[in-house]
Amino acid sequence: MPLDRTAIEKALDTALKRGAADAEIVVTRDTGLQISVAKSKVETLALSESIGAGVRVFTHDRRMGFAYTTSEESIERTAEVACENALLTEPDEHNVLPEEAATSKDDWSEEDFAMIPVAEKVEFCRRLEQETLAADSRMTHVQDASYSDARGEFAIANSRGLFREFQNTQCSCWVLAAAAQPGVDPEMGWEFDATRTFAGLRREWAAGRCAESASRALGGTPCPTGGVPIVLDNYVATALLSVLAPALMAHNVLKGKSLFAASLDEAIASEHVTIIDQNDLDIGLNRSPFDAEGASAQSTVILDQGVLRGFLQNSYTAHKMGRTTTANAGRGGGFRGAPEVSASNCFIKAGPHSPEDLYAAAGAGLFVTDAMGMHTANPISGDFSFGVSGLTIEQGRLGRPVRGVTVAGNLKDLLRRISAVGNDLRFFGAYGAPSVLVSQLMVSGIS
Repeated sequence: MPLDRTAIEKALDTALKRGAADAEIVVTRDTGLQISVAKSKVETLALSESIGAGVRVFTHDRRMGFAYTTSEESIERTAEVACENALLTEPDEHNVLPEEAATSKDDWSEEDFAMIPVAEKVEFCRRLEQETLAADSRMTHVQDASYSDARGEFAIANSRGLFREFQNTQCSCWVLAAAAQPGVDPEMGWEFDATRTFAGLRREWAAGRCAESASRALGGTPCPTGGVPIVLDNYVATALLSVLAPALMAHNVLKGKSLFAASLDEAIASEHVTIIDQNDLDIGLNRSPFDAEGASAQSTVILDQGVLRGFLQNSYTAHKMGRTTTANAGRGGGFRGAPEVSASNCFIKAGPHSPEDLYAAAGAGLFVTDAMGMHTANPISGDFSFGVSGLTIEQGRLGRPVRGVTVAGNLKDLLRRISAVGNDLRFFGAYGAPSVLVSQLMVSGIS
């Protein structure tokens, strides 16, 4: 299905002739390659392609209808079906399109990965596997050494004159491996890297980090029970942010599902915490010049030195709350779904401290590198209890491995107890964070 402006505009016209007051069409084309190697043999080599269009219409009494297609011959018919579906829904005055009517065409792709021979990409995976095994004598096997690349094309148009196109490319690598030594349970480690050029992938770095994460966890035992300073590494801090994020989204505020619903312009975290969402952030893995409704990219400060300044909005929630969109419309289902509120590149702003500075500031405590069950935190009360593993912090330095312990508390208290923020900001999907120091959390280990 081509990203054909003439075909899109014809389908918009069809929707208006069928009674729609407003209409919107998105067309996407995503292609990707996935390669996995184990024991030097190719286990996966898959090329994928997804093409389709989604049509959203609003009637004059603000009913919403949606339909999608994967056939290039049926965009006009899809517009008709969307109009028919709208008659089955209830009116909602907040069903609106963005006010912006921009026209743009952006190509942010930096490399055509199809020009790189597949054999070279397979060899990349084999070397990733070999370098991981060679990084530490305790490494026993690599479960998965993978490479992937993807190209995404997105076009959006609406009956108010908006027509925007965007394309981008990205490649990544991933390795999962095991380490073992006599007398203790084996441990798994992993690492990945993502970038916009094939040459930019840090294969040796990923291999070394994977081996380190597996080998340093060997022989882990519980630490003593008690309230101690805790450093969350950037991966765990990002997972924490992803748990907090739904409470910072307007649709959950409107549904009464946010523990911060009544906290606007109040301090909900320490002064060290600033949280921003920015669509076009250069280091963001989801960077884009506009959101899934065509609203131009912007930088939205959600928490400013601990003070809650606003919630993430799309056009619907912004209209309902008397605000303006923050360009946070997303389509988790691609062309198959209507836009919802979602993060673009949401992150905790980096601070001035190195991870070593955070260990030194903690003095004695726990460095957490993995958390199990963090998603079970109560979204209304903020109470949590989940298992963690990592390393002790002894005299300001990393010590022995720890496993089999639980941390518990409340998300609001945790945010207020963040006493320092690291300089190692890293993204894991739509969310990113640096390492953070929490002045005290209750750890349940051995009595």
